[in-house]
Amino acid sequence: MNLPLFPLNSVIFPGGVLPLRIFESRYLDMVKECSRNQSEFVICLIRDGSEVGNAAKHQDVGTSCRIIDWETLPDGLLGVTVQGQSRVRIKTTQVQSNQLIIADVEYLIEDNDEELPDKFDQWANLISEIIKQLGEPFSLQSQHLQSAHWVAARLTEYLPFELKQKQHILEIDHPLVRLENLRDVLKDIEYYYSQGNFNN
Repeated sequence: MNLPLFPLNSVIFPGGVLPLRIFESRYLDMVKECSRNQSEFVICLIRDGSEVGNAAKHQDVGTSCRIIDWETLPDGLLGVTVQGQSRVRIKTTQVQSNQLIIADVEYLIEDNDEELPDKFDQWANLISEIIKQLGEPFSLQSQHLQSAHWVAARLTEYLPFELKQKQHILEIDHPLVRLENLRDVLKDIEYYYSQGNFNN
């Protein structure tokens, strides 16, 4: 499957939403094409380079996304909201003359979801509070607070820690393993301790 890439300094999971400001001609063309065909593009984390200018080097695992809303922003730029669909692995790429990257990708199969373990219940409450503070478009999405997949994904997207750690969690297949890795990361963040202890 060939899909265009949108390398960003962001990590999005399946089910997540992300507002984007589109101003480079390559991405304006990409968005128009994807909207016209109701097709996907891939958001992947930048490994080296910039979000603008020449094609950036990127991580090999990203998330295919669909456009779910668009608007003209007050500054005149195009604003789109995308929703993550599926994790993908980028196999090969080709850089077009306008620096848009087209990739041959394979869709990754998710492990079966699990019910959120009781020891992570406080995380579900934390997500609800964060979503209230973030407002739209995040507050418009369905909440699945008993899903280990959903809770791990949303906390990884929303909490402020290093992008390389978020990428590592994205690449994990099993939801409970994701939660345990997330807990290890959050142990070192003051924000984590301010919310209480999550002991075994």
